[in-house]
Amino acid sequence: MILLERALKYCNDVIEAREVTTVEVIVQCTVFLEDYNKNQYDEKFEFCFEEKELKKINNLLKLFNYATGFVAGKQVLSGLEGFQSLFLCALFGWRYKNNIKKFRYRDIVLFIPRKNAKTFLSGLIILLLMLTEQNFSEFYSICIDRDLAKETRKAMAQLISASPAISKHFFVSESEIGIIRCKLTKSYFVPRTSKADKNNSIRPSCYIADEVGAFTSNDNIQAMRKGQLSVMNPICIKTTTAYANSDSIMLEELEYDRAVLNGTIKNPRLFCLLYYCSKEEAWTDEGLYKANPLRVEENYKEIREDRETAKVKTSEQKEFLTKNMNIFLDTDELHKYVNIEYWKKCRITLKEFRQKIKGKKVKIGIDLSVTTDLTAVGIVFEDEGILYCHSYGFLPTDNLDDRRENIDYREYKRKKYCEIHPGMTVDYDLVEKYVRKIEHNFECEIDSIITDPMNAGEMVGRLAEDYDVTKLKQTYTNLSPSTKEFRKKMYDGKVKYAENELLDWNMNNATTSVGKADDEMLNKQDKNKQRIDMVVVLIFGHTELVDDKPKPPKLTEDYINRFFKKEGVK
Repeated sequence: MILLERALKYCNDVIEAREVTTVEVIVQCTVFLEDYNKNQYDEKFEFCFEEKELKKINNLLKLFNYATGFVAGKQVLSGLEGFQSLFLCALFGWRYKNNIKKFRYRDIVLFIPRKNAKTFLSGLIILLLMLTEQNFSEFYSICIDRDLAKETRKAMAQLISASPAISKHFFVSESEIGIIRCKLTKSYFVPRTSKADKNNSIRPSCYIADEVGAFTSNDNIQAMRKGQLSVMNPICIKTTTAYANSDSIMLEELEYDRAVLNGTIKNPRLFCLLYYCSKEEAWTDEGLYKANPLRVEENYKEIREDRETAKVKTSEQKEFLTKNMNIFLDTDELHKYVNIEYWKKCRITLKEFRQKIKGKKVKIGIDLSVTTDLTAVGIVFEDEGILYCHSYGFLPTDNLDDRRENIDYREYKRKKYCEIHPGMTVDYDLVEKYVRKIEHNFECEIDSIITDPMNAGEMVGRLAEDYDVTKLKQTYTNLSPSTKEFRKKMYDGKVKYAENELLDWNMNNATTSVGKADDEMLNKQDKNKQRIDMVVVLIFGHTELVDDKPKPPKLTEDYINRFFKKEGVK
């Protein structure tokens, strides 16, 4: 039987690491195989796998054709992926030993990103149930609004239209939210909203709670569930992608699902497939394959393009992380500059940094403060396509105990991440001495110094007598290219920094504000308790490296005239 063979193959491939997937999927596949190969033959085990019943589903799938996508017009059974086959086998194969008409699984969860045929699978399951369950059964989909709820109905209508052997047995209303009725069983399907008071007094055999990640209340699902009390085969199928929503009920659902999978909670009537990756993995192909089990190379190509865009544009990261990688984000997490765990992967030792910087021309970034902010000096240079960074902080000791940030600066001084000096304000003479000693201490050559003109004063004037100094105002126009390119290089694995826990804290505080034309600039959410100065100086230094890149010629009228006259434009 094709359906079962593919499901078993998928389980074995997952367990033997031929499939890149999540721990949760590995555990669920292990449970499926143990129950199929061993447990069902134990008299105490109350479930059995009914291959005869599954054979009916297998044969019905031969009559369905795909309606859209790269497989439009092809037979559904021949095109099902392994994870889809497993999902169908779990639902339709497992039954109670004392009543083979009764399904084992009451609750089914599919947590999966966009472009993995989630809606197609939901629609297909409803149609199969309408053909095989009791006469006059009721089926529904619920979502936060009618427009989203009708997506399952649209998938069902398309499947029916594309399948001549099936279409004659169904009536499909012309309305986008209208009824779909099975002529053989008199069962019907209707899309509904997720308002609890609208979902009372109905009797669903099965309902699809679609995009549960957008729900902030469980009332609607409970209202549907209470209507299933007298149904022989009550089924709740929850499907969703991730959202940037700290209040989503799906977060609690995922905790529960994992507790069942790890054995903390016993619930043999729950089946779940949870596909996602970590924030750290999101920028890699391993994360791409782990989160997206539909093995369609055209989809992967498009997601890779989205990934490259998201590295540069913060405004694209929410969509990429939640919808392509299936990562839930906190509501206030969207403007974080970088993923801190990924940043920490870029660490090298100070000894390694010293070996690399020796003999190099470097850019120096300086961000001066007076009292509460950190004063910071950053060193940046490129070598063989890698951006190397070092950052160091300065602050006065007299107001140390009054600072609002919960940071042990004295410990960081002991680790040589910063300098604490006497006084109530930052000692600019000390900062100047540090800058002037960089060439000797690191055996390098200062190529240029970049600093914010704010608080610059005499110190920067003195440095300008001996070095090339650029005063750089912190504006979107000046900083956006460097800010975006620095982040992209980091996600591409092309940034290395001398380990510094104080710099890590600064980086974790860094958010971005977005201006017109999608320009970005570093910011911080809590101006009283957070510091980002040690990151800012790296961006300052990096502006010179971005500017050093060859620029395309300006399309002036003179340039265009010379081009068409073929005068050898350079």
